[in-house]
Amino acid sequence: MIVVLYVIAALIGISLGLIGAGGAIVAVPAFVYIGGIDPNLADGYALFIVAVASAVAVIMQGRNNLIDWKAVLAFGSSTIITLVVVRYYLDKFVPQNIQMIIFGVVLLIAAVGMLRKSETPDTATSSKPSLLALYGIIVGVFSGLLGVGGGFLMTPALVLWAGLDMKRAVATSLVLISINSFAGVATDMVDGLQYDWMLVFTFTAITTAGIIIGTILSRRIDGSKLKAGFGWFVSIIGVAVLLRELLY
Repeated sequence: MIVVLYVIAALIGISLGLIGAGGAIVAVPAFVYIGGIDPNLADGYALFIVAVASAVAVIMQGRNNLIDWKAVLAFGSSTIITLVVVRYYLDKFVPQNIQMIIFGVVLLIAAVGMLRKSETPDTATSSKPSLLALYGIIVGVFSGLLGVGGGFLMTPALVLWAGLDMKRAVATSLVLISINSFAGVATDMVDGLQYDWMLVFTFTAITTAGIIIGTILSRRIDGSKLKAGFGWFVSIIGVAVLLRELLY
């Protein structure tokens, strides 16, 4: 099973590099269903792995001037505060199966938004910082509760609400994912959770290698195709999680 986890680690990295998402939404189910790890620990592991791997991708994307720092500020500030509060005070009180069901539903909602958007050309519309901050609060709630970096919500938000094209949305999302994930890990440390660091470091190293590959590939793939691929990818994960929780 450990070999399967490491293969998944590489795929997670490639996904993050390509679409700015797919890290924790794949890692959490993999740790829980394949690795047999407690969901509360699994989401912490996922946050650490995604935080480090995304930081590497940010360095690579920064060289291409694709990051929208105004969106990072407006979106990120509200997301981080909400994430820390939810993760520290609420996460432990929500039953594990309920967390996973919510996880699956949110994935499907995000997928529908991106698939609809992928049917039309990119637009140049933009959203007010106040609206981005409000959406950031929503993302923070789910990131804190479900132990995800939020890329599967951030990337659609940046495309649909901030008017960014897919490649700029991916680069900007990676900054936000890294910041949010580090905030979540710090909260876990304060809360006294004990990680299996050998597993976490190995998984992180493989994921980081994958994200470098994914970032390079993203430069050669059309943005509209990335959007459609993102939508189908997230929908498959969402359906799989819901089937697992509701039928077994």
